[in-house]
Amino acid sequence: MPRCRRYVSKRSLFMEIVLMSRIILDLDALLANGQIDSSEAARLQGFALPDRRNGVLINILLIFGAISVAGGTIALVPNAITGLVLALVALGGAEFLRRSARGNSLKTLGMALTLMGTLGVAGWIGWEFREVDDGTVPTVLIALVMTAAALWFRSALLAAFAVLSLGAILGSGTGYWHASYALFVEEPTITILVFGLLALGLYRARNTLSDAWNNLVTVAARTAMFMVNFAFWVGSLWGDRIGEHWFAPQRWSDRSEWREAAIAIPDHVFTLGWIGALVAMIFTSRRNSFLSITSIAFLTIHGYTQYFEYLGAKPETLVIGGLVLVGLAVAGARFFMKQDVESA
Repeated sequence: MPRCRRYVSKRSLFMEIVLMSRIILDLDALLANGQIDSSEAARLQGFALPDRRNGVLINILLIFGAISVAGGTIALVPNAITGLVLALVALGGAEFLRRSARGNSLKTLGMALTLMGTLGVAGWIGWEFREVDDGTVPTVLIALVMTAAALWFRSALLAAFAVLSLGAILGSGTGYWHASYALFVEEPTITILVFGLLALGLYRARNTLSDAWNNLVTVAARTAMFMVNFAFWVGSLWGDRIGEHWFAPQRWSDRSEWREAAIAIPDHVFTLGWIGALVAMIFTSRRNSFLSITSIAFLTIHGYTQYFEYLGAKPETLVIGGLVLVGLAVAGARFFMKQDVESA
């Protein structure tokens, strides 16, 4: 009996996919060949979906026009207030389009104005507080701006930015120099706890909120999960001294003295803890879901990092590592094939 139910559900899904398919017809050719008459061609033409290519082109032209006007204005009046005014104008335009535009005709323009306005306000805050020794105040303000904009405009992209800006409060960030990128997490333990609780809360809230908020909350929760894994990654390499981001430069004249007195967590705690967390996530999450696939990816990254951290990039280690990866790939393929057969 269970097999019949699975078969019916799969058949229903197949029928839904078929019904959602699109068919392209050349009405002029059908008319010329006498396969349909003019009345049938007119009837089929009435079922056609609207061509949105012109709307996208108009949106792109308007976006580049807005960027050009903003750049020229800043060049004419080069100060922070000009940037703030332009950012507020962009947010006002986005709000106007959100309330007045019909359908999706100017949705792309509204999203672009929202992003430009929010980043403009955040940039102004960073510029105004650029000489402040303690960077906590501007990072908190930027996080609040990102969160408010994400909620007001229901922007999933800004929701991800809001989560990342929260990480900046905890001492996380990225860096770039010539042909190199860097990721730093100064408080791995606190970052894991904060973003782990945030992700758990967002995933639970997603089940109680309306569909209109589902995408935004999901993106924020997934971004928080990435931050948890990044913090584990950094901690597995260097360990952690809790509170170093805030207290070391201020309360102690000698940073090395503070490091000796701080609560230290060795790297092997993060190494083993990350393995446990990832394995638990893989086996408790729905197969092929975002959490399970992401956990498998980070488990691979973790193994790769630790392998070369301890053994180095030598010819023999590369050979052994390659064989291990091939073995894992074969085992993974057999595991998923077995799962597919059991669910058939």
